[in-house]
Amino acid sequence: MHRLIIVFGLLLSYSAQAATNLQDYAYQTLLGETDQTLQRVELPIDVLLALTRSDLSDLAVFNVNGKRLPHAVTRTPETHSEHMLVLPFHEFSRFQKQHSKVVTTREQNQQQGSISELQTTQTIAVQSERKDYLIELAADEDTPGFDRIELQWQHEPASQILELRVEAGNELDKLRVIKRRKSLTNQESQDLGWRSINGIPNKQKYMRLTPINKIDRFELQQVSGYYRKNQAAARLTYQVSPRFITEEKNEFYVLDLPSAVNAEAMRILPADSHSVIKGDVYATWNNVKQKQRIRYDFSQHNIDDADVKPSQPIKLPSRRDLKQIWFTSKTVLPETPRVELIYPQYEAVFIGDGNGPFTLAWGNYQSEVGTTDLSALLQGNLSEALQRGALVGFGSIEESGGSSRLAPEPALPWQKWMLWALLIAAALVTGRMALRLYAEMNQQTNSP
Repeated sequence: MHRLIIVFGLLLSYSAQAATNLQDYAYQTLLGETDQTLQRVELPIDVLLALTRSDLSDLAVFNVNGKRLPHAVTRTPETHSEHMLVLPFHEFSRFQKQHSKVVTTREQNQQQGSISELQTTQTIAVQSERKDYLIELAADEDTPGFDRIELQWQHEPASQILELRVEAGNELDKLRVIKRRKSLTNQESQDLGWRSINGIPNKQKYMRLTPINKIDRFELQQVSGYYRKNQAAARLTYQVSPRFITEEKNEFYVLDLPSAVNAEAMRILPADSHSVIKGDVYATWNNVKQKQRIRYDFSQHNIDDADVKPSQPIKLPSRRDLKQIWFTSKTVLPETPRVELIYPQYEAVFIGDGNGPFTLAWGNYQSEVGTTDLSALLQGNLSEALQRGALVGFGSIEESGGSSRLAPEPALPWQKWMLWALLIAAALVTGRMALRLYAEMNQQTNSP
């Protein structure tokens, strides 16, 4: 009996082990090949819908030999792109009074065999021409703030450093000094700091450049303003049709969330074109029957017009056990509206071992192996890894273990039978030991 219990225990522990091969996952796809070690692949909506865990942990990357590779899943971050504008500028001549200069004039006059000479000494002020430049930072209201202003110019002597006073402001007679002494050089340099001015306050209309050291010539040729545009991170969408129900004399549209991965937001799309829908939004969670209102008096529309603001998505709760979304309509709708769920774009980042091609597998309700903490393995963080990693292609989706890997079978599984058998066997063993102990105690009591 003891041996039987041990065998049952070993079988149960084996069945509870995490997935180790492709057949333990519902679906798989072959990834594009690259020689780079650090690789990443964008996960399409079909992958998110088939995952069984909200933390995306039932996903794995295998090499050609079936070995799991270190990986992590992260959201695709927003991107930044640099743009350039050529800025207009104006030249102003400024005369600077320097040291005085002594000039001597001699005149000779010869008359009747005699020579007379007249010498005149005069002190005059010497002026030199210096050029200032006024740059227009904001040609119109849409001009963005600049990260840096890059200059192209010539000055003489070229070997000498050019030093400028930099002022900025919105009124010409009220410019404020932002750099008392900015050093520039027109020599070739890889350092942009030698040709650029940064630290310009936002929403300034003008910038003035004034040479402050002694140079022979300063000619500004071009001014370029560099700014960044932030592009929101990519999003995935999936449309579902809610069902119409009546509950306690109230009418609701109800939809079951199609994935364990949380949607961030949703849009409600009226079935009729050029329509508006208003109402309230409720949510329910696993093991909680009562609805909770998450949005009061929403307004959504599908009016496609340049003068009309688009509907703002309705933000959904971030709790992982979110189960259903309910919403009402304050007017009777001729047809059931559709709901567009909005998901973040996720990427799987993994370390290739050179044994490609690699296979991505996902969908396993029994998976207990989380993603690897790549931050402890990589130089830098995951955000930097996304910039360095090679983006590989996502191939066609194929069945691996099949849809049975997405949820346990409704029938009583053999593991539960074994567990019950183990419990009954343990109870029998315990009862038998108790009876034997009781019999021995009675025998000792009745013996003379």
